[in-house]
Amino acid sequence: MQAIGFLPQLANPFPHRYVLNVQLLIPGTPRDGNSAIADQGFRPFGSKPSEEILMAFVNEVVSDEDIAKYKLPFKPGAGRYWTRDRERDSYLWGGILDGFAYGYEQEGQFEFYWKGTLLRITLDMGRGSSSFQDSPYRIIWNKVTHVQPFDLGGLSKRDVFSLLKDALMSYGYDGRMNVFAQERQIDFNF
Repeated sequence: MQAIGFLPQLANPFPHRYVLNVQLLIPGTPRDGNSAIADQGFRPFGSKPSEEILMAFVNEVVSDEDIAKYKLPFKPGAGRYWTRDRERDSYLWGGILDGFAYGYEQEGQFEFYWKGTLLRITLDMGRGSSSFQDSPYRIIWNKVTHVQPFDLGGLSKRDVFSLLKDALMSYGYDGRMNVFAQERQIDFNF
């Protein structure tokens, strides 16, 4: 079987949202279970629609309503950015701090909200790109060094880290328009 597909080539792929609709077709009964027409088609393989598995985080300016709703430490109208997934009611806010002391690497300190739980997360960065001239600019997240609350507020560690990785993919280098690193490669070692 041969699969044919394409992805649009855009000059600036972020913060756009893509839906890749791929179906593996297997001979058999159609999705509605009507075996009378089973020979006339194929049923899609997979239990989740593509919309459920797409990455929906975008970098945007925090609205005044969201500042009040989530009790964020910003003044209304401050024009602060965050990385947000409206559908999953999740956000990532924070940034990368330089390790000014000798021997210390950069780290990311973030507030990560999901399912009514606010987590404070610190991540160590690896040695990625050192110049914004690199194309793609490489960002490496080595490990999660601190999470508060320690028990993740009852959330699954696997689910939290998976969603955190999705958010960091959209966050890029600075969580804004990624002006300094539009073309980037993000790697995770956790």
